[in-house]
Amino acid sequence: MQVNQSSTFQVGGTPLDRARQNPETFAKLAEAAAGVPIEENKPAGDWKKIADRITKNDEVSTDDLNAFKELSKAAGPERKRLRSELAASGFKNEELKAQLSNFYVFDGPYNKLTEQLRVAQAKVAVEALVGAGFGPLNVVIGYHAYANLQKGQLQDLVAGIENVEKGTAQNYFPGNRVQQVHREQVWQTMNHMLDDGITAAKQGKPQEVNAQYYELTNPAFVGKLADNAAAGNKVRCNIDAGRLVAFKGNEVGVNELLDKSRVILQLTSAPGDIGVSVYPVAEKLGDPGDLMHRKGLRVGEKFLLSGMNANSGSGENIDAGYIIEGPAARQLSVNFKRDVDQSTDASNEAIFGAKALSGWSGKTAKLGMRGLMAFLDCSQGGPSPIGVTVPRPKDFAGLDSYAKSKGQSLEALIDPGDQGTVQAAVERMLKDPEVELKLTPEGQQAALGLATRAMDATRTPKNIKSLGDIAPVKGDPQGNAVVSIADIPTERETELIMAIQNAEKFVYMPAFVITKPVAAALVAKKQDMEAAGKPFDVKVIADPGIYPDGGTPNEAGVRMLEDGGIRARWALLPRCGDHDRKIHAKELLTDNSEFFGSTNFSKKGLQENHEHSGVVHFDAKDSNSMHQRSEAMAHFQDLWDNFSYECNSVDLASLWKKNYQGKDKEFQIEDSRGGVVRKVLRGVEAWEKESGTWTQQQAQSPAVQQRIAELQLAGMDEMSAMHVAVRKEMGDSAYFAGLHSLPGYRDLQKMAPHSSSTNNGAPRSNGGWDNRRA
Repeated sequence: MQVNQSSTFQVGGTPLDRARQNPETFAKLAEAAAGVPIEENKPAGDWKKIADRITKNDEVSTDDLNAFKELSKAAGPERKRLRSELAASGFKNEELKAQLSNFYVFDGPYNKLTEQLRVAQAKVAVEALVGAGFGPLNVVIGYHAYANLQKGQLQDLVAGIENVEKGTAQNYFPGNRVQQVHREQVWQTMNHMLDDGITAAKQGKPQEVNAQYYELTNPAFVGKLADNAAAGNKVRCNIDAGRLVAFKGNEVGVNELLDKSRVILQLTSAPGDIGVSVYPVAEKLGDPGDLMHRKGLRVGEKFLLSGMNANSGSGENIDAGYIIEGPAARQLSVNFKRDVDQSTDASNEAIFGAKALSGWSGKTAKLGMRGLMAFLDCSQGGPSPIGVTVPRPKDFAGLDSYAKSKGQSLEALIDPGDQGTVQAAVERMLKDPEVELKLTPEGQQAALGLATRAMDATRTPKNIKSLGDIAPVKGDPQGNAVVSIADIPTERETELIMAIQNAEKFVYMPAFVITKPVAAALVAKKQDMEAAGKPFDVKVIADPGIYPDGGTPNEAGVRMLEDGGIRARWALLPRCGDHDRKIHAKELLTDNSEFFGSTNFSKKGLQENHEHSGVVHFDAKDSNSMHQRSEAMAHFQDLWDNFSYECNSVDLASLWKKNYQGKDKEFQIEDSRGGVVRKVLRGVEAWEKESGTWTQQQAQSPAVQQRIAELQLAGMDEMSAMHVAVRKEMGDSAYFAGLHSLPGYRDLQKMAPHSSSTNNGAPRSNGGWDNRRA
């Protein structure tokens, strides 16, 4: 038989790399398929015929490919049952292990095949749209392979990239002055800008103030907005109202809804020229579960674009932003005015969704202390004026007394559930801030009533008149920086892809969310550079936020980075007390640009929510631009060196399975990676809790207390001031020695004795990445 010399092998009409998939690999896959022990499986002879047919035809027909797909699907229920029984046995039942091994011998290579097909099909789709010279070909292929873009979305992305490459994109603005603000500087800057606005107004130079935030509930920050209006400035706000739809199952959390409603009522009743609008999420985004997730503050001619919210606790998170003056600031303010115009007089149906409103009584509404106190404060003539501190009762008697003083009954509002009594349910919540209480039908309707009251407050003639009076930034050229603005989904995806593509030396990314599409794009870029013989450094720090089941939204993205030879670490941020800190940044820093703003590196962030981001383009000939880049690099390097933890899940899973010699060993290693991630995250959380206690202890020093007070006077939030003060007063050597002496840190180090090697940067052969170039 003549040997096919083609470098590709057709599988269901899709060309794959022959070195990875060929008749021999499919013969082995067919043999493994024959061993899957389910009634629906074909006889072994039928699988032999499929293998022979593939060898004879030197390709896999669509029908034969479907046979493998159907087996994988049919095996699902039995595989799940066996895994469940094995877990119930404490993973000790050897008979169950043997049965599952037959599934896994098939699952491992089949999963590799599906990954390779995914990338190859994306390659076909992208190459059908692009012409010669399309720069980010492999980066777009990697992104599209996991983003699952619809045909129109992919066409728009390719067109957007081509416009950038030709210099015809309309969202690039030269002539700006930019000032980088990172980490604790973001919150300081937000407050300083509002302080400057108040000062200017008192000096007879009124400024316009625009605030657009997903979370706008910090009492001090909201108070400064009101103070700007009282001083004579125009203040215009655009807010996300919260949701009436369930995130998962039938339960709706209403903490945000009630707290945001309280702030809306406070602002709309405050003296001065204030206009408050609520973005019509359901109407404009098409899904009441999406978010108006923007974060932007304009005072006069300056616009601060960042990823930081304006709620209590925001200031100590790790975030990134820029103050922008010039044409880009004008465009951001024009976009704000558009959003306000679209929000003015929006109906409840436009904001929350008609279906969500009509089905509200059939949902289970739950709230914690934040939502309960906001609701009570708004009762009986409330809310309290801006700046008045709402009491935080420490026990049931105090909370019950406060509720009665506001004309409310906890027994009427709260369903005790399995706690038996309302008192027992409330006391459990007071002990554990993560606990949420179920509202009674009466309480649920009262919560909706508060939200409706807040929405009505935005529809008064006075408020609507104020919202109609917005003057965008003048936007005269102020400097030399080029800033591109990513406003709509296609622009956000385009700017992110181009930031990755245009990097020449490195990509550094601290990310609240890192999903597979963006991880795949980074892997593709790294492999392109290595294929060209160019050194290229990629480092990612992912937030270790944990789901209730112990997993994290970042697991899949981090694992893909590891598979591509990219060093990925988990953030390891010391706390103050029990308050959790986050890598909340949505930042991608390269030698040529910095992508920043509100857009998380997720499907919701890039495609679905109402977001905005910017890209500052660095100029090697501009000393100020190089200073901005150096500052950003220094911030990242400090996080990487001192506040992150690396434990490659492949390395540790392989260590766990080093003595296992079953035929499904490769699958067992891959399957164990999820357990590795969960163990690491539990370790990170344990250390963070220890660090909170340790930090509080160090903060008792008089010298630290004095420095904290000084930093707060300078505009730093209380928690960031504590972190900075403890580190400065102790000095880095003693500070990190103390944090590293905690038991949780030693436990983490034991898990990753070779973490610095990170698989020596070598990509694992399991995803079909080389096939993109076939």
